[in-house]
Amino acid sequence: MRQAGMNMGRVKQQNRSAILNYICEVGPVSRKDIASDMGLTPAAVTQITTQLLEEGILVEQGTDQTHDGAGRRKVFLDIDDTYQYVYAVNIEAEITTVALCDLRGNLVEKQTMCTDHAKAPEHFLEDIANSLLEMGRRAPAKIERRIAAVTVGIPGLVDVETGVSIHAYGVWEDVVEVSDLLHKQLGLPVYIENNVDAFARAEVLYGIGRKHDNFLLIKWGPGVGSTIVIDKQIYIGRHGKTAELGHLIMEHHGELCNCGRRGCLETMVSYGALQKIQKFAPEKFGEVYTKSKGAEREKFDDVIDMFARAIVNATTILAPDRIVLSGNLFRSEEIRKQMIEDCFEYDPNLHAGRILYTELSSCEDYIGPVAAYVQQVLF
Repeated sequence: MRQAGMNMGRVKQQNRSAILNYICEVGPVSRKDIASDMGLTPAAVTQITTQLLEEGILVEQGTDQTHDGAGRRKVFLDIDDTYQYVYAVNIEAEITTVALCDLRGNLVEKQTMCTDHAKAPEHFLEDIANSLLEMGRRAPAKIERRIAAVTVGIPGLVDVETGVSIHAYGVWEDVVEVSDLLHKQLGLPVYIENNVDAFARAEVLYGIGRKHDNFLLIKWGPGVGSTIVIDKQIYIGRHGKTAELGHLIMEHHGELCNCGRRGCLETMVSYGALQKIQKFAPEKFGEVYTKSKGAEREKFDDVIDMFARAIVNATTILAPDRIVLSGNLFRSEEIRKQMIEDCFEYDPNLHAGRILYTELSSCEDYIGPVAAYVQQVLF
């Protein structure tokens, strides 16, 4: 009996999570439609949604005005975006973004700072904590009271259970107890996740993942990040690692990579590698590429072609439904167009209908940590 009770509790929790994810995906929806679309009993849906309404996570959003027959009108339910607020921190090799957002990623405030490699990790994290505290004090009191947690997206290998950054490529090489350090400063729960995995969760909740269950996410800039999403879930290996397209070996005895190996794709196509061809700001890549000529244009084309081959090889093995491009080096339509043309040349199945640009480009520097909290903690 005890085991059966545990199972029923687990089933209820799974149904709760599934209902929240479904409402987040489709928007205002009635209890009847939730039950019908998800294959749950009306009684189970009513019980779970009533509890969520009492908690404040859900709100009623009016009734079905198109209904003019007998019986009660459908009452629509939706996530209350302002139920909680989250400090979102996104640490990259060059720039760190800190933001205060609601559960849908709507900004209260955002700041960026240079990632200070000269400082010890604990001192840099103290700077981040101070920025967040100031941000919270500037927020309206009703928002400050609802700040529930901090979520940090960071490159490289992380231990999400202990909140430890094991090896943040291009940021710091030491093992850093990110969650403990920030918790001491802020007094809030602190969660961490690989930054690309976090952004993939945002695609699932708010972006392309609402339409496509299986995709390969590729982030370009400053390095190369990637992750695989299968049935709306991030694929994570036994040791906490996800897909690492940037660390495919492309050159025998090539340049030493941040990961410790030689000849990785990232050493040949990263922002740093492109800077050796011509100096430019990341957001100017498309403009610089379009104006380039001669040997310079040939070098840029070689980089894009090499990247395209890596993408084609990865999709041959992984067979994703879609490939989603993100990152500041993909912001230019001209760059994306050339990348897709090169992929199509190697594999005609990889056309513009399968290689898509993220729908979240305007918020990709902070939306990942928000989604990580919503999906992994709240839901």
